[in-house]
Amino acid sequence: MVLLLFLLLPMGVYADSVSLEDLLIRTGATLHWDPWRSTGRLSRDDTVLVFRAGDPWMVLNGEKLIVSGTIIEEQGTLIFSREAAQTIIKLFDADSELPGSYNLTTILIDPGHGGRDSGARRNWPVDGVSYTLMEKDIVLEIALRLAENLRERFPDKNVILTRNRDVYPTLEDRVTLANGVELKSREGMIYLSIHANASLNPDAEGYEVWYLPRDYRRTLVDEGSLGGSSNSIAPIVNALWEEEFTHESVRLADMILKEFGNVLGPDIPNRGRREESWFVVRNARMASVLVEVGFVTQDSESGRLRRPEYLSRITEGLYNGVVDFVNYFESKEIRF
Repeated sequence: MVLLLFLLLPMGVYADSVSLEDLLIRTGATLHWDPWRSTGRLSRDDTVLVFRAGDPWMVLNGEKLIVSGTIIEEQGTLIFSREAAQTIIKLFDADSELPGSYNLTTILIDPGHGGRDSGARRNWPVDGVSYTLMEKDIVLEIALRLAENLRERFPDKNVILTRNRDVYPTLEDRVTLANGVELKSREGMIYLSIHANASLNPDAEGYEVWYLPRDYRRTLVDEGSLGGSSNSIAPIVNALWEEEFTHESVRLADMILKEFGNVLGPDIPNRGRREESWFVVRNARMASVLVEVGFVTQDSESGRLRRPEYLSRITEGLYNGVVDFVNYFESKEIRF
């Protein structure tokens, strides 16, 4: 039987914590507490938030799992960490002076190929001399311009390049760099891999953005961070983070495609958003996309990709798409 209790936090217990009494007053919620299972349910109107003492996560309305601060039960008293209290207050749409915004602190730009790996290539003659257009050079020029523009726009953000010259970091090197970025609570990052395309079909033309298939599952959660319940909770937390990263990847892809359309115009084919488990996308533990800016194997497109002015337009489209995503990401007070 679930008991209805109102457990109040004594003064002086954990200076950075928030009392249950304060939470109930500010949210207007009711607490149902099960002392046998050490689980609680906060409810008001159509909002139901379930938690278990000692676990750093909560479940909203029976379907959304939120990784948050821990709620501790100590000698019959519930102690809410500041982060847990902040999450509860925001979810119940209560007035709060606690800081709660999310920040996208890191943008990782990965120009594909490099060094000994030229990527897609095409030769063309000029006055009897053969010149070569190489994917590695196209994407590096775009990446360098993009990084410069983003650093100017966001001087407080960490804009990282996997390479800034003609060298070849392995695929493992690239994702190791990305996954090694340390993020604090409520911080996020994105992985943007830039490529140029090739096809056996000489008429294939246009830009496209790839993201990880929705049913692909990575290991995103360190079980050790979930406490003693890791065996039962880790798969749930992992699946929900995968869902969140997929959602963010799709939003980033759509924003880039939209801005490409605005900048490049209707004459350049938009090949849309596509799913594929590319190495860097499936191994980067964050929202990630792979952008194909055009086909070096198509006559008209290879001509465009040789022009600095056209590469500047591609850079503008990528820049606008990333800025749109940053604004979207940082406008969300609570993310799932």
